[in-house]
Amino acid sequence: MVDSYNDRPVYKQEGAENYIYYSSASASWLVGTVVGHQYGWLRNGSTAASSARWLPDLSSGWEYRPLVRGEDSLTSWQSDDGTLRIEALRDVEKVTELIRDIKNAAEVD
Repeated sequence: MVDSYNDRPVYKQEGAENYIYYSSASASWLVGTVVGHQYGWLRNGSTAASSARWLPDLSSGWEYRPLVRGEDSLTSWQSDDGTLRIEALRDVEKVTELIRDIKNAAEVD
């Protein structure tokens, strides 16, 4: 958690510029690069989203925007991936160490 917006926490992806925040205008949690912006690439606008105070309360209901650009790409949300979810990494240090090892191995080869 790096801040708060609309009386809810704002989460930031470590090492990147992606944020997860609650938008009261759309009554949904969004993933995007600008906190407060209404255009993200992931969202949770389920009934539970409007009452969820913390991101871990939302285990389902996530939708995504297709990468293919078209006339309706800004308004079309897809919910056909039942496995899509957002969760905190349980062991950030181990993941960071693994990524570092992979990068170091690639440099050696």
